[in-house]
Amino acid sequence: MVKVKEIMKKSVITIDPNLTLSDAAKIMTNNRVGSVVILNKMRPVGIVTSEDIVGAVAKGLNKKTKIKDLPKKKLISASPDEDILKVTKIMVRNGIKRLPVIKNGKLLGIVSDKEILLVSPELIDILSEKLKTRVDLVARPDQEISGICENCESYSDNLKNVSGRWICESCRG
Repeated sequence: MVKVKEIMKKSVITIDPNLTLSDAAKIMTNNRVGSVVILNKMRPVGIVTSEDIVGAVAKGLNKKTKIKDLPKKKLISASPDEDILKVTKIMVRNGIKRLPVIKNGKLLGIVSDKEILLVSPELIDILSEKLKTRVDLVARPDQEISGICENCESYSDNLKNVSGRWICESCRG
């Protein structure tokens, strides 16, 4: 089985916990990434995703809110020697798309669902079924979400639940 160290991205964008939501958003935008790892004294202590920033703003926090003042969540990480099947299961269980790769407290890289699917497309069924189950639990039936249409298998930002299946605007007619 493929190990995390074989597929992880070694270049990781990091931020200081004293930066603001606005700073983090700008860094992510400028680097075209969906997350940044928070380092405190060169040790990884968390990760902030674009979804976290959107959620914080939706809860009324402003762009000057410091990263360290966001609600704390446990840092879930991977070891470089773990196999990707185990990491995939961790990601699915926790509903996350990215894991910092850490060894002896040092950040070595980051692995995302994209890297996993590039080397092991057979894991797409595990990821998509588990993520679909998670979406079904949190998405309201009248809500539109982003994802893969269960009819035409194309990506869409406008999926709607039709009779228990997530269907894009084109297939809904």
